[in-house]
Amino acid sequence: MQSVLFAVHDPNQAAAWSQALRACSEWQVLEPARSFSQAHQSLLRHRPDLLVTELRLADGTASDIVRVLRTGLNPLTTQVLVITHEADSGLLLDALQEGADNFVDAESMTPQSLLQHARDTLAGSAEIAPWVAQRLLEHFGAVDRQTQRTSIEDLTNPLVLTDAERCLLRRLSNGFRVAEVARAEGVRPRELAARVRAIYRKMQWQMRAGDLSLQAA
Repeated sequence: MQSVLFAVHDPNQAAAWSQALRACSEWQVLEPARSFSQAHQSLLRHRPDLLVTELRLADGTASDIVRVLRTGLNPLTTQVLVITHEADSGLLLDALQEGADNFVDAESMTPQSLLQHARDTLAGSAEIAPWVAQRLLEHFGAVDRQTQRTSIEDLTNPLVLTDAERCLLRRLSNGFRVAEVARAEGVRPRELAARVRAIYRKMQWQMRAGDLSLQAA
């Protein structure tokens, strides 16, 4: 059974989302946290498989939580699904750069889609929006030109995009959805969603190596 912790400032919303996952026997839902400090304590105590958090909490942000999870002598393996709003593009980029695994748009989320996003996150998949794909293209493109690595070095460097990853980002930045690209390439959508997660990981590794952060529009 997978364990999940919600970090949500609205107790009614937390109760609704908790109920949606409790309806499935595969989930153990922990007592929701309403603040960064509560989430931090619960993460250390229970070490859940998944954290579902809003970008803004009363005393911190999702980036603060992810930073605590991913750093230190004994980082937690808890995966992070961020709930985002359209106005929070900067905070979303911050969370992804710190090590968040996936995100879901609050305006379009239903109990069923939340369940699917939770499953996909633990399975290694990730969502991406066109503007995020564009920022990633700009970021990795600038890094490639600046360092002027040889093609052989690029093939073996884990911080450089592969041709397939760059092609995927171009299509996604033009507004194509992962499922549409998957149909065109004759592959499963989950395979491309896992490729998106791999791109996020490269961005996160670069951040820890001291690269500049992305900037939201």
